[in-house]
Amino acid sequence: MADRTRPRRNPRKPGGTLKDGERRQLARTSRHADGDAGLPVPGDRALLLCDGGSRGNPGTAAVAALLVAADGSLLAQRAELIGHASAAEAEYRAILLGLGLAAAHGVDPLEVRCDSQLAVTALSTATPVAVELARVVADVRAAAAAFTSVRWRWHPRSANEAADALVRELLWPR
Repeated sequence: MADRTRPRRNPRKPGGTLKDGERRQLARTSRHADGDAGLPVPGDRALLLCDGGSRGNPGTAAVAALLVAADGSLLAQRAELIGHASAAEAEYRAILLGLGLAAAHGVDPLEVRCDSQLAVTALSTATPVAVELARVVADVRAAAAAFTSVRWRWHPRSANEAADALVRELLWPR
């Protein structure tokens, strides 16, 4: 009878990345390092592109927001590490960061685009949120109430490349 054992995988090198998720993010970053993180074309109002992420869930987290004027020019962008948080909390805190940017630049009305279906659904409807997210969601809703009109839109991660790149740079620096 033939030996049907699988070949052994080589162990990871000492000092290498320990987790598969980290390896995938590093690979993605290297593939997109030279790519142009283009901005979407705005419509009838300014756009706020937001993204949040964490290295681990929960883990070290970062948020980013880009404010694009109705004419398509970049008004402002900001990215920061926020400490230890879940990926969901990071998404909400990215929106909060972006609403602060929009308020500081006097932009109103506003369209908020985010690649988190959870966040967009919770903010555009009366969907209940997890207890651990209730405070940050309340802060986002309060900040949004200062605008005459906020349109909440989900868009796929591939359309959120500009904000995503800022988050990746903080979480997986070169």
